[in-house]
Order: sequence, then structure tokens, then C-alpha cells
Amino acid sequence: MSIDIENIFKATAQSTWHFLITNGQGCYIPAYQRPYSWDEGNVERLFEDAAHGMKSLLKRGDTISFLGTIIAFHDTKHRTVQPIFQQEVASKVMTIIDGQQRICTFLMANMVIHDHVRRMASKFKNKEEPQFTWLAEQTQQLIAELEDSFVLDMKIGEGNYRYYPRMIRSYEDVWSKRKGQAKYNSPIARLIWEFFCYQKTEETKPFRYIPKDNVGNPHPHYQPVVTVFKYIQRQIDQITGKKASEADFPDVLAIIQSEDFIDAIWGFDLPSEVKTYIIDHVDDTLYDLYCQLLRLIVFARYLNNRMAFTVVTTRSEDDAFDMFEALNTTGEPLTAFETFKPKVIDEEGISKYEHSPSYKCISRIEEYLENFRKAEQKQKATSEMLVPFALAETGDKLQKRLNDQRRYLREQYEGGELSSINEKREFVRRLAYVASFMKNAWDTETAKKPSFFPLTVVDDAVLVGFEALRELKHHITIAPLSRFYGRALETDDETEQATCTAEFVDAIKATVAFSMLWRGAFGGTSNIDRHYRDIMRQSTGKDKIPPLAKRPKSGTGAVSIANYKKALRTILEEKGSITSRDDWVKATARTPVYKYPVIARFLLFLASDDAIVDKSEPGLVIRGRKGLASMLALNRWRDKDYFTVEHIAPQSNTTGWQADIYDDADAINRLGNLILLPPNENSLLGNRSWEHKRLLYRVLAAEDQESFDKAKAACSAKGLTLSKKAEEILDKANYLGLCKSVASKNDDWSLGFIEKRSRCIAGLAWDRLAPWLDFI
Repeated sequence: MSIDIENIFKATAQSTWHFLITNGQGCYIPAYQRPYSWDEGNVERLFEDAAHGMKSLLKRGDTISFLGTIIAFHDTKHRTVQPIFQQEVASKVMTIIDGQQRICTFLMANMVIHDHVRRMASKFKNKEEPQFTWLAEQTQQLIAELEDSFVLDMKIGEGNYRYYPRMIRSYEDVWSKRKGQAKYNSPIARLIWEFFCYQKTEETKPFRYIPKDNVGNPHPHYQPVVTVFKYIQRQIDQITGKKASEADFPDVLAIIQSEDFIDAIWGFDLPSEVKTYIIDHVDDTLYDLYCQLLRLIVFARYLNNRMAFTVVTTRSEDDAFDMFEALNTTGEPLTAFETFKPKVIDEEGISKYEHSPSYKCISRIEEYLENFRKAEQKQKATSEMLVPFALAETGDKLQKRLNDQRRYLREQYEGGELSSINEKREFVRRLAYVASFMKNAWDTETAKKPSFFPLTVVDDAVLVGFEALRELKHHITIAPLSRFYGRALETDDETEQATCTAEFVDAIKATVAFSMLWRGAFGGTSNIDRHYRDIMRQSTGKDKIPPLAKRPKSGTGAVSIANYKKALRTILEEKGSITSRDDWVKATARTPVYKYPVIARFLLFLASDDAIVDKSEPGLVIRGRKGLASMLALNRWRDKDYFTVEHIAPQSNTTGWQADIYDDADAINRLGNLILLPPNENSLLGNRSWEHKRLLYRVLAAEDQESFDKAKAACSAKGLTLSKKAEEILDKANYLGLCKSVASKNDDWSLGFIEKRSRCIAGLAWDRLAPWLDFI
């Protein structure tokens, strides 16, 4: 299908004034846009650009200052305008996607200049000399042009209400020619309205913008605009005053002597009387004021006529966002959630929103995302929340592209499938469940330790498994887990919640078991994300196990722990050919699992839990009685200074290890050649020979002081000389029972034994994980 690109967007270069005074145009800030946030530094750079441009104009008459791109779409159907009196809306509504800060700043600058010009011009009343009448005409024209830039004359209306602020904001403002309907409460619209009404009184004092709260204190909501407006007033005072040269403003004499400058600003030559007055009448009492007003006219005309935007107008809001994504390099794009929230407010109704169920859910989502101050962090956090949410909601594989996420939320919420307000509220509630799960349990920035508030999970083995998932950054598992988490939060019945919490704990176990079994057997991820997606979005296996997503393309979308476990087992059996303990042990024993540190560490933890030395097979372990030597405790897992994964046969053979260990590049990285050690003790062992390492393992595994001393003495007897630092490490070392089985091996460390020990460790890990998936 062919497409006319010109109909998708149009880009035109426009001076700031021509953009602002476009016939019938009102600029509209949608609710999802962030508040005005420019500071004095931004305005200072803008004014510096103007001053630099004017100085360049003295040398080059075609100088302009380019201010970047404005991105907007012409909202012909007024979809973004809320609230609205349909008959009262400006005839051309331009919804601003990018450029709000610059437009608002130019509106403020024009109001400040208008205020100065109007008051200064009054000093020249009744002056009939040509230079004064010319100046009066120029000021009258400029005042009219400036006013046209910040208010739109609707030609009819109740008093001042025939004039609309050129820029208003969704929800806070309403255009209307009727006093009882018009509302201008946003910082920029209120400023425009109060200024317009003030200058109509012809008051001679400078305008002051001081919005106050109900008790008479300055209102913080308006502070950024108030601060910048005051700063612009000070800047204009400096530009027009005697210290104009300090503002890098061109000298008035230089201006009137430059034909290029005069032509660029006015388009015609200045009257000779004006030039003569400026050159020869320095002593006149009105001379300084005359020059100040002339400088202000010059500045206003450069600011409005020779500072320019590229205005990109699109056919739709989506196209505008796409364009913004493509052009933006330094801005802070709105997150998909920020553009979604106004649609929820609109659906609930502005007056009812704060008392609605949606408000509570939106607030919970914001509580999570507000932990991320930087725009880039907030974008990442939002994306990592929405990708699993989409999978849990509809089974869709949502991309990380910002516009894809915006569209997904909008289309799901506004599409026909969620037809009632209650269904839409439940949609928002489910998103809040994911946000709560991220905040309390998953995200390491907001949850240093995994918590499932308000649910209580005390099983240490479950917490260790969940922490391992977090460290793997296996974000896709949030989708199934959030389904069980959300169901437990949905009920207020204590008995039912206890049942749902138990199933949620089972879901964690099943997820941990599947992820570790799959990755242990196949090393890398090996399509594991695709398998999780399949379980969420479609029926699984020959038995057609129903999908787990809330609203999959087909199926009921019920939350069933039995079905979830069965689906995971089916994937292992049908896709991974893992049908038994032997299958998994055989596959995992061949995996160079050290390449996947979290997997290796977790499997070693499982195998070491309550393990004792196998007396019939020195060097191996068997399962002892429960509680004998528990490893599955969260504090142990989190102790990275103590339990780290290390090699027994070192990664490079420099001290006489058996050569066949190194013939297979993967052998040294298999489970059978790995051990859990503290970093200091590992540095002590280093790349020593097997004979010397075995002696040190015996020292570390000594259960009493006498055994410890004898083991150290044996080191010396065997010719193992330790440095002073090594001696200190040994003397400070804690008892390491995990070394006991390796220390009991008297013969060589060989490739065959590594394979045997790999199978042993894998088998013990299976024995802990398999029950979590109900493997028989």
C-alpha cells in the first residue's frame, strides 16, 4: 500500500511570532506533559543567543537564531482537550508534544516586554516632534503585535473573556467566552490571564505575578513560572537600562549606522530625525529613555521575527510521538505511563477521579516510579514494568520501544475488549499489582531484600531462590509471578488470602525450579523466555494446558498453580527432553556452569544444603539429616564475601595437574570442579598443585584446634611453605565444612572424578528442585 509521507507530517520554518499569532490558534498542553521546569540558566542562554544574533546582524543582515523543533499535532477532533465546552474551543488546537518550555518562555518574554513598552511609551505622550511621533507609532504597533502573541481575540465574549490565553493546560484550564465557564488555573494560563486583565487597566506600575494559596502564602505549584517570569523582568531591565552593554547588547549608535541591521529589523530606513536625535541630542532629558525604548523595540523584533522554530505538525498524536523519538537527543521523553494516566483520569471523570478505585491504583504505580529521579532511570523502570505486565495481561510480547508501549496501554484501555468502567479499573489494578511486585520484591533499587508486602513469605529456601532469580535479572518471570501475587492481593478474606499466598509461594518455587533446571541443563538461556511467553499466551503441550495470561488470545486465563507447574514440566519434557532425574543429571554434568555464575552458585548451594561426606566415596557428599548444615538461608546467599564459586583445578595448568582435565576446555568449568569458598581463602589456594591444595583444604576443614594444628604441621612436612600473609589468612579463617569432602580425597584429582562429582552435585540439586515442580 502506498502512503503519502507529506500527509503524515509537515515541517515548516517559522519565526516565534508567526507561530504564536497563527490565526485562530490556541496551544494546548496535554495532561501527560510535565510541568514547566525551565530555570534561570535556560532563559539566560536564550537571551545570550538573542544578543549574539543581534551583534551578528551588524555584520550579516540575514542572521537568524535557530531554536530547535516544535512538535505538535492539529487536534481537529479535540480529543486531547479536557474538560471542554465544544462550542467555545479555539478554532485551531495545536497539542504540543515537544516545545512547551520554549513556547511558554517566549510568551512570558513577550508579556514582560509588553509591560515595559506600554509603561515607557506613556512618558512620550503629547510629544509632537517627528522622532517622538515615530517612536509612538512603533510602540503602538509593537504592543498590538505582542498582545496578539499571548492572547487570541475571539471577537465576541463577556468583557475580557473574548480573549483566550494562547497556551493552556489540560484539566487545569478551560477556554470559554463565558465568565462562568472559563477557567485559567495552570501556571502559564493564569499568568497570561492575570497579565492581560492587569494591562487593560492601564496601571503604570510594573506587573507582579504572585499566585497565593488559600491562606495567603506563595503557591508552590506556580513557583517555576513565577521564578522565570521575575528573572525575565530583571533581564529586560538590564537590556533596556544604562547597563545594556553589560548584557552584550549592540550599541544604539552602531544600530542606526548599520543599514543591514535597520533593514533586518524594520524593513525600511529610519527617519532622518530619529538618527539625528540619537547622534546629536545626548543632553535631552528624554534621551536615555528614548534609547532604552528603542533598544527594547529592537530586542522584541529580533526575539519574535529573527528567532525561529522548525514546526513539525503531524496528523496524529502517535505520529507526533514517533517524530519526537526520532528527533530528540537531549530532551526527557515522557514515559508510557505518564501518557496513559490522563486517559484514566478522563475515563473516571475529573471531578470523581480522586475518589475512584483507579486513583488508588495509579498512586501505587507512581509510588514505585517516583523512586527513579533521572529520566533515563524512570524510562527503564517503566519499560521493565510494562513488558511483563503485557505478557501477564494479554500474552503479548511488548517491545521496549516507547511508542509501542504507549500504544499498547492506550489500545488495551480504550479498545473494545474492556467495555465497562469496572473492567478498565481492573486493568489498572492489575498494572498496580505489577508495580507493587516490582517495588516490594523485584527491583533491587527499591527492595534491597525481597519482600512481598502485604504478603508474608518466611521460607528461607524460597527467598534464596527468588534472590537468585533477581540476580539473573530474569525479568520475564515477573509475568507469571505477578498473576499469583495479584490474586492473593485481590481478596480481603484471611482464609482465602492464606491459600492464595501459599499458591504464590508455590509459584515462586516452580519458577525457580524450572529456570534453574533449564539453564543448568542447557547452560545459556536457550529460548527460556520464549517458553515462558508460550505458557502465558497459549495452551501448552499435548494436553492443551490453558494459558496463564489474564486475557490471552484463546483460553480462559485462569490462575491455577497446578496448571502452571504442569506447563513448566511439560516444557522440560517436550522441549528439553528432561523426563527424569537421570536426564537432567546427565545434561547438567556436562554443562560448563561456571560461565553462568548465579546458576553455578545456586546449584552448589542446593547440593551443599545439609550435605555430609560420603564415606564410601571420598571427595563426594550425600544428603544428611535436615538442619545438619543448612545452606538455604538468605543471609548466607547474600554473603558474597564468604560463599563465592571457585575452581579446584585452576583455570590454567601451571602446577602439574593431570593434562586430560585441560584437553576438554569445558571440564574445569563443570560443577565437579567447583567449590564454595571465601575470596581470601581462595587467594590462599590459588594455582597451587593438587597435593598442596588438598593439604590446605584439610586445614580449612579442621573441626577443632588440635586437628587444625596437625593439618598445618602436615603442610610444612610436605614442603608447603606459606607466606606471612597466607599464615594470617589461615589463622583468621573460619571453619569451612564445605571443604571437608574434597579434603577427604586421597588420590589424584582427575577428569573422571570431575565428571563423577558433577553428577553427584547435580543429583543433589535435582533432589531439592524437583519437588518444587511436583516431579515424581
